[in-house]
Amino acid sequence: MEETHYDKLWSHGIPSDILGLISSRLVAAEYFVFHAVCKRWRYAPLTPPSLPPRLMTCSPTPRLMTLRGETGIVEFFDPLYNVVTIQNMDIPKLRGARIRSSKANWLLMSSGSRGMFFFNPISNDIIELPDLLEEHENSCSAWTFSCPPDSSSSDCFVVGFETGVYVPDVYIIKVGDTEWTHHYFFDAGDFATSDCNNPLFFKNNTIYLLGDKGNLGTLCIKGNSATQRPNWKFYGRHFPSSKQTSIRKAYTAEDVDNGGMLVVFLSREEGDVEVWRYKLKGKMLEREQLTSLDNNKTLFVSSGG
Repeated sequence: MEETHYDKLWSHGIPSDILGLISSRLVAAEYFVFHAVCKRWRYAPLTPPSLPPRLMTCSPTPRLMTLRGETGIVEFFDPLYNVVTIQNMDIPKLRGARIRSSKANWLLMSSGSRGMFFFNPISNDIIELPDLLEEHENSCSAWTFSCPPDSSSSDCFVVGFETGVYVPDVYIIKVGDTEWTHHYFFDAGDFATSDCNNPLFFKNNTIYLLGDKGNLGTLCIKGNSATQRPNWKFYGRHFPSSKQTSIRKAYTAEDVDNGGMLVVFLSREEGDVEVWRYKLKGKMLEREQLTSLDNNKTLFVSSGG
């Protein structure tokens, strides 16, 4: 009887407005722990932090940007508080454009079959890139770039991957160059990327790319030049066939604390998600399935940017 009375006090003792104030000061892992305390807290109308008209530049959590191509309307989705803010950006360049990658408030975007440019949704700045080569156009399904295009401390490389059944061909340009370079790779090898997501650009001009069979490919840019032929290397054994066929989608993110890559595998089974850590030790690839993220971290993933 006492236990039932205690449960009732625990569930109903705090007013909803107080719960909302508490929740508005929590981020990431703490917010989800708050939701798990009891049923009433989980379903209470919790109050998100107040959002200014423009995207918050100092937000502790990332936001997913969706561009409504033909209208120029931009939606910013806060995955933590499930809040959408809408901006009508009257920028003709954005109409019909597509987000390809993102880093440090900059978006790499494509327009039409050959146009490429950078856009900063905070400042509305645009940095143009040369059109892609006419004979190839934009056949790349995955893009990445090394650093903000306005960086004064290092060169910004932009790389696109033509995925298929073999080792990807790549487009490369260094911001400031007047022409793209297209590099062919004819090695069928044991590496393929038919549906690669989120190539990761590391500080040593090396890009990590997840293979369809669970192995890892790295592309190294040589001589700080887009015109020199980059070098592919491949690491790790293939996943068993049963494991390969069970994977519906994969996302990658940089493992900042451990100097490697985190991979989120979505299974064909509803709700089945696995997180793996990939790390190179010399010429060996170490793969480890994680049961939890370190230090109560929260991982946000999405396709493309």
